[in-house]
Amino acid sequence: MLHMKKLALVFFFNIAWAIPNTEPSIPDQDSPYMCAANTLAMNTRLCIDITEVPGYMYKDYLATAAESDGEQSAEFRERIPDFSKWEAVFEKLDAKAIEEKFFETDEFALMPIVGISRQQAEDFCVWRTKMFEAELAKMSKRERAQFPKKFRFRLPTASEWSRMRFLALEKAMLKRLDKIANGNLKAFKFSKSKIMQNNEKVSHIYESKDSKVGFFNLFDNVAEMTSEEGIAVGGSWYGPNEKANYQQTFEYTSPEAWLGLRCIFEIID
Repeated sequence: MLHMKKLALVFFFNIAWAIPNTEPSIPDQDSPYMCAANTLAMNTRLCIDITEVPGYMYKDYLATAAESDGEQSAEFRERIPDFSKWEAVFEKLDAKAIEEKFFETDEFALMPIVGISRQQAEDFCVWRTKMFEAELAKMSKRERAQFPKKFRFRLPTASEWSRMRFLALEKAMLKRLDKIANGNLKAFKFSKSKIMQNNEKVSHIYESKDSKVGFFNLFDNVAEMTSEEGIAVGGSWYGPNEKANYQQTFEYTSPEAWLGLRCIFEIID
């Protein structure tokens, strides 16, 4: 059932030179640690995803759940997105067809994951923390020392999400982000994704990049959950944020086709 294609390239960003000068002061650490893959630093304690969480990453999460709990288990089924919500985006497909394509193809690999609840998002963050812990455990002692001793992935507060506006990345990093985006688009053969190409509602996770702060799809595509129940930030195809207001919020009560997430990587120790 689960057709997986994990990306071979993994990218890390050292938080030492990504700290903005306009941030409120943060207690110093013994050493500058590196952020997790797919994240950039906002200060010495918080990194955040450069994109919305994509379909391929959530599918990796489901593959792990299928292996541990079984594909027919209630625990596994509870983690699956509500594909009936996706019908609002892909009007020519019903939920069953969408689910089959999600699991059996890479058509939705670079689409932001939508149709999940806040609880599902939080469970995903817990899994992502465990997977990164396992990845670091395979490193040499010297390599492992570059990363924090304790950390976690979680949903951001609305205030934390808005801190992205303080960043001003150097041209070298902006070019590096473009290289990552182009590499991933090629790796998943997005140009051949017939369903996602030219979709009028949802685009891929690298569709638009802020020329100053470097993050992708901040005010369009899909809104993003916060740690506060029922509150999202950013903007979406359903509720655009035309003024690019980092502090604008949106309300939701259930999984939606216009609602995804972007994770915080919090350095604890």
